[in-house]
Amino acid sequence: MRIAVPEEMKRARRIIQEQDRLLSEAQARLQQALDERGVLAAVEDERSRLLEQAEQEAVQVRDGADAYAHQVLQELDDHLVKLLTSVRNGLDSLSH
Repeated sequence: MRIAVPEEMKRARRIIQEQDRLLSEAQARLQQALDERGVLAAVEDERSRLLEQAEQEAVQVRDGADAYAHQVLQELDDHLVKLLTSVRNGLDSLSH
């Protein structure tokens, strides 16, 4: 019986060591999962920020294009008014 006790103690120590190893591994996995969630949250935040920035830039580009188109069309309208005035003046002078 004396010999059995030391064997039981060795076995108990191995079981405790195995439990400690499993607990450490579980804690490491938990920490890794939490870290990955943090990384995923950061990635999601960055994605949202980039989408917002892209939408703002798209609005600015559209507004700039609209302003340019308005300017070009206004200049064309001014030119056509002058041209129409010249044509009417020419027709009036031929009519007299």
